[in-house]
Amino acid sequence: MNVLAFVQKKGGTGKTTTATNVSVAATMRGFSVALIDIDPQGSALTWKNARADTHPYVEALIPEELPHWLEEHGSEFDLVVIDTPAHDGDALARVVRLADLAVIVTQPTMLANAVAVHLRDVFIDFGIPFAVLLTQAPSTLTQRLERWIQNHRLLGTVVDAQFAYRMDYQDAVPLGLAVIEYNPHGRAAHEVRQATDWLLNRLEMV
Repeated sequence: MNVLAFVQKKGGTGKTTTATNVSVAATMRGFSVALIDIDPQGSALTWKNARADTHPYVEALIPEELPHWLEEHGSEFDLVVIDTPAHDGDALARVVRLADLAVIVTQPTMLANAVAVHLRDVFIDFGIPFAVLLTQAPSTLTQRLERWIQNHRLLGTVVDAQFAYRMDYQDAVPLGLAVIEYNPHGRAAHEVRQATDWLLNRLEMV
């Protein structure tokens, strides 16, 4: 079992969208995946309730329940993906300490970057392995985006893929789908596959 936590203390960065899409992409790679929704907003669970497919497995928990759940059920899955709470610092700290890799989901904006820097410092202090994933980026590689990518590399390890601002991500959600199911040959699907492969490789699952 590997535990992958998607984290961000600022709302609206695409954390849940990232968690659901990576969970489906890993499932389609042949892995048994559980998506655990720790966020009180329950967005991942809402997505699951709109979904016809029973995979990946999705369950909502409160942070205090996660250690016991992992002990009891973690061995049933190759990968456990955690959608963490955005605004509860104590809960976030408890969750990421259980992760094999914490992924800071951030946007190319000053405010999101400031939060990412804070999270990076906390993870370094506690020895938590982490990487940074840039989301809601411009759909073409502009000079501005290149500068943001270079800035994020200063934070530490950066996922070798970015999620652009594309309508496929939004349109797939109410159908309970990931973009690789909604539009398998689209650019969003390519981004998700690329990011998922990078994360699986980082976890030494491929």
